Amino acid sequence: MSINLNESFLVKFVEREFTESTMDGKLFFRRNGYFIDLENIQLEKGIGDKAEGKWSRRINPETHRVVLTDMDNNIIPLVMKDAVYRQTFSEVSNLPICCFTVLNLERDFDIDLENGRATLKSELQDELISQFGGRDLILFKNTNTDNFIIDRMKIASKREGFEYMGSKVKYYDDKNEDHPMTKEEYEAEPYKGLFYKRKFFEFQREYRFLLNKIEDEAYILDIGDIRDIAINLGEVKKGQELFQLTIQQQEQDSINT
Repeated sequence: MSINLNESFLVKFVEREFTESTMDGKLFFRRNGYFIDLENIQLEKGIGDKAEGKWSRRINPETHRVVLTDMDNNIIPLVMKDAVYRQTFSEVSNLPICCFTVLNLERDFDIDLENGRATLKSELQDELISQFGGRDLILFKNTNTDNFIIDRMKIASKREGFEYMGSKVKYYDDKNEDHPMTKEEYEAEPYKGLFYKRKFFEFQREYRFLLNKIEDEAYILDIGDIRDIAINLGEVKKGQELFQLTIQQQEQDSINT
């Protein structure tokens, strides 16, 4: 029996009051600014990220210096151990985004071929439960067909008359690495900065949908009923496995909650 360890699939953690509307295909896009503001009110780092969509560059104290200029134009050098320069555009905070999680069989699961099981790695599971406990977990299937959620998103966006982008989020260590985009690339297309996040958030394994459409409020994109391509696995609870893949002889995977 062979198994494709490169297999990936999407899931979404949905606040329970929005589960049925999500299954109806009404996808909720929050303004990027919501996640920026959220980190400022959270007691611990989690879903909110004040650096959402920002470009960054490390400032090396050996090659750069930071100075303060007073009212008399006197230059006062400041002592700096290390620092990060960030840049953004105000419009970026008004772009609607919808967040999913993409899980990879080889990267994110412990594989037990002898017993035919694949279990989510405990550290990742603990992080996801910590952040998304109390929400419903929706699993998307049919990833290799033309009827997958990505295709429906494209159709709905085109119908509404605006551009859509979807991509895995790439994570980088902003304290030790410069932003993966050059300054020129970011200034030309700042919305693409929303597909890069600080390494702290890597556990989210995020796949992000972005609407290139300025919105002052949250936006709902109707892609039609998704019950034929999605399964609600129920509430995420501490102390319970999110789900487990069973590797069957006919080489089809089934899902157990």
